[in-house]
Amino acid sequence: MNDQIVLKRTGTIQGERNIVSTTELPPQTVVGCVRAVESSWQRPANTDPVEWDYKASLAFLLGQEVRKDDRLDLPNLGEFVVVDARPGRRFLAVTAIQQKRGAE
Repeated sequence: MNDQIVLKRTGTIQGERNIVSTTELPPQTVVGCVRAVESSWQRPANTDPVEWDYKASLAFLLGQEVRKDDRLDLPNLGEFVVVDARPGRRFLAVTAIQQKRGAE
């Protein structure tokens, strides 16, 4: 567990006249381990741009609070969205994806 990962989360707040809106919470730095990053690409049709997918497998200590739909800024890899977070016996196993399109 030696990777410094920035955790970004949105929350809901209740404003004037009971209007509920989302807001960006302050980013947190968590310590985890990037176990693997897989990449794949596909071209849906000849005229469409290429779509790239990156899937990261991460591990965190059980005390770290990482939830589905959180955004993780991984060092040298960019921003990923958490799609699955499962607690195991010793670690929290997290799967996150990053999608790009064209020449991004």
